[in-house]
Amino acid sequence: MAVDPKQQHPWTLPRAYPRFLLDVRIIVRGKETLHGRTKDIAEGGLGATLPGEIPIGEIVELELSLAEGLESMKLQAEVRYRKGFQYGFKFLRTTEQQRELIRKTTLTLHLA
Repeated sequence: MAVDPKQQHPWTLPRAYPRFLLDVRIIVRGKETLHGRTKDIAEGGLGATLPGEIPIGEIVELELSLAEGLESMKLQAEVRYRKGFQYGFKFLRTTEQQRELIRKTTLTLHLA
């Protein structure tokens, strides 16, 4: 049975970038500050587990370090997905330097 593309859920559509498994600490600053762990990362966003509630559509600041010893990276992102404590974030206005650091980091990671 064919699925009507208009009725597909966002998570069934092809992703713009491949996702890679990444488990590091993350701080999310919005109306409140939450501490959690990332699940995966791609050039366009990341998934994380956070103990709190952030509404879909809210713009937040993500702070994480992609490698031990590296300075923390701060990225603006929009909450695009939420199921329980699982969140999906889409990066907004990333710099070329940030995108390059994400690309280099994913070279050593496994596909999600």
